[in-house]
Amino acid sequence: MIANVTARRVAVWTATIVLVLLGFEFMWLIRNVIFLIFLSILLATGIEPLVRWLRKGPFNKGTGILVVYTLIFGILAAVLYLTVPPLIEEVQRLIAGFTNPQTAKDAIAHIDNDFVRGIASSFYDNAGNLLQSVQPSAAGGAATSALSVGLSVFETLFSAITVFVIAFYWLTERPLIKRFVFAFVSEDKRARGRTLWDSVEGKLGAWVRGQLLLMLFIGVLSGVGYTLMGLKFAFALAVFAALTELIPMVGPYIGGAPAVLIALTQSPTLALLVLGYIVVLQLIEGNILVPRIMESAVGVTPLTVIVGILIGSTLMGIGGALLAVPVAAAIQVIFNNIVSFGSEAATTQEAVTASNNTGDAIQIAATSKERENESKKPGKSNDQIGTPTAGF
Repeated sequence: MIANVTARRVAVWTATIVLVLLGFEFMWLIRNVIFLIFLSILLATGIEPLVRWLRKGPFNKGTGILVVYTLIFGILAAVLYLTVPPLIEEVQRLIAGFTNPQTAKDAIAHIDNDFVRGIASSFYDNAGNLLQSVQPSAAGGAATSALSVGLSVFETLFSAITVFVIAFYWLTERPLIKRFVFAFVSEDKRARGRTLWDSVEGKLGAWVRGQLLLMLFIGVLSGVGYTLMGLKFAFALAVFAALTELIPMVGPYIGGAPAVLIALTQSPTLALLVLGYIVVLQLIEGNILVPRIMESAVGVTPLTVIVGILIGSTLMGIGGALLAVPVAAAIQVIFNNIVSFGSEAATTQEAVTASNNTGDAIQIAATSKERENESKKPGKSNDQIGTPTAGF
């Protein structure tokens, strides 16, 4: 009999492990779909406060979402209209320079600064070799390249549309989704599960809105500063600097490098001015805005960010690195929630308060454990120490 029970348990555990491994394998196969769903949830949590505010007026939820989408698309269209044409014009000039090598070499020879002239000459030689190496050898190669580019553009547009569609339905049908999910959770644990759900969504939404504020700050002030200093392509460089704010840790350096390089082609003095201006902006952002906007809203430690970026970039490349911070924030909320509810003596309000701070969660778990131990001592009663609240 014991042998039969043991064999049965081994079979159950083996089947469980196999199912878990198959589940992870399935998640890995559909990782791109999960990536798009997570982007959609980020978009939904980011615009939800604006949608909620519009619902106070003459709009219902669906109409409010469409109004917000119209605003987003309008801003994107304006940015593309102001950015793409000058960049295309400059690229055409660059191509014309490579097709007429003598003109490009004469222009480089007339650069006054020796350092800048050396960089420009080296860049011209390397870029020319690169263009020659990737130039299609026949019409079929050109057609293949055009088809590849077209498919990439179509895939990007399809993914973007998918994100907006999923975000729309996430916002409109979220009560039904929550009701379906918690139908599989026991009734005594549903309240805590809903609290955890709301905490994670709140953290993700705070990250999105904080990131947008930082991008707006860098983009607007970069554009104003570059324009006043007479830097070429000021608007395009400001948009690029704003977009690179999405990249954790190294984004500001990537965003400022092109501005300094372009300033070098105009004059070394302008390059120093641009560099100093970028440093001032980053000091203001790092010491004033980030602590007030991001750290208080998200609260992810620098070590967690670095580890998250390494893991995300390994698994999903650039996309994984970009989403490392919100994913780490969500995981931190779940971890804090589990820790803060780790003892039956922890009250629900204490656990909810600590769910956004790891230190508070650990402290409350330790304190509640002490209260639980005190309640078990002889001569103590629940009336003396407070009635414990059941955990998850």
